[in-house]
This record gives sequence, structure tokens and C-alpha cells, in this order.
Amino acid sequence: MTYDNIDMSGSAKDRLGFDPGKVKRLSFKELIKRIGPGIILTGIVIGPGNITTSAMMGANYGYQMMWVILPIFIMGITFTLASYNISILTGMPVLHAIRYYYGGFASGFCGAALFLSCFFFTLGNISGTGAGMQLIFGINWKLGALIMLGVLAVCYLTKGVYSKVEKGILVCIIAMILAFYATLIATGGPDWAQFGKGLVTWQFPEKSLTTTLAYISTNAAVTAGIYGTYLGLEKK
Repeated sequence: MTYDNIDMSGSAKDRLGFDPGKVKRLSFKELIKRIGPGIILTGIVIGPGNITTSAMMGANYGYQMMWVILPIFIMGITFTLASYNISILTGMPVLHAIRYYYGGFASGFCGAALFLSCFFFTLGNISGTGAGMQLIFGINWKLGALIMLGVLAVCYLTKGVYSKVEKGILVCIIAMILAFYATLIATGGPDWAQFGKGLVTWQFPEKSLTTTLAYISTNAAVTAGIYGTYLGLEKK
């Protein structure tokens, strides 16, 4: 996907096609109709890597690692707000704004760093889909990962696939929410005392560091915030 046809000259009004200062406040119903890009970004963050590492953390360490949510929460909000504020104030996606104000070298450096971040984030998700295929169908997780890579390639290379992916992800997210609450009810809900203790007891149980790093990397992903600025511009 390229954005070479986007005019980055002129005012924010010229670039966006509207005056940001005259944007009206939408009702809740109107907002719901415009959350397509948000659904895609939700699918990016709450992906197979997230689900797999979350299950591993809970199964192996119970409530002991609940505190990891706090730094993830801070990092995620920081990435998202910084990216969106830059895009809103400049009228450009983040990398275009960096190139416009700081030059090609700075933009290239940030782009390379973002590529590496996205690459390893995607590897985690691919591994997670492989593990999910193994749990569901009993096949080798590497074969499951290859199958999902094939599905990903078809989606990426097929024209006009965005709307279909958006609807599919919406269905998956709704199903995930329902499954989550069904599981929560079936298990009798959380142990709030252990939950609170896990939030304030900052420690790494034995052999938990690798899983913790994987959990953080698949949750606090800077890629979602950056991509969101391009997706928002594309969908206006």
C-alpha cells in the first residue's frame, strides 16, 4: 500500500480536505458507524500473539503477573496519543510528518525501526496462530503458521479486501468478547484479592522473563498507533 498520491503541501485543510477547526461533535450512533479503522486496530493488538501469551501467563503464573498490565497501559496510551496528536496537528501520517519536518534520513531511520518492530510483532502473531491451529486441529504448529501465512498473503494481495476483512474482524471481536464473558461467568469470576495482590507485587517468577517480554511486545505495540494514522487518512 502506498501513499505517493497524497498531497503533503499546503495547510492541514488542504491535506485533509476539510477544516479541522470546524469538525462537529458526533452522536454516539454516528460514531459507531465510523469505527471501522478502530476495529482493524483492535484486531492488530488483540491478535493471536496476545491471546496465546495471555493464556500462557495465566496458566503458568496465575495472578502473579497482573502488574505487567500497568506498564503496558502506560506505553500503549503514550504510543497512541503521540501518533494521533502528530497526525491531527500536521494533517499527515506520522512518517510523512517526520520526513516533512526533519528530513529523509530521520524518516528513513524511523521507518526502518518501525519495520523491525512490525516484523517481530508479526512473527509473534504468526507463532500464536500456529499454536492456535495446533490446539484446535491437532496439527504441528509450524504447519498451522504456514497455513495462516498463506491466508494472510491472499488477503494482502487481493484487491478490495479491506471491507471484507473489516467485517470479518468485527465478527471475530464480538465472538471473542462473548467467549470472554462466558468463560468469566463459568469460572465464577476473578479472585479479587489475588488480582489486587498481583497488581502491587512486582516480581518475575522463575522462568517467566521470556513469556513476559513476549506478552509486553504483543500488547504495547507502537505499530498500531503508527498504522492508525495512515488508516485514518485513507478512510478519511
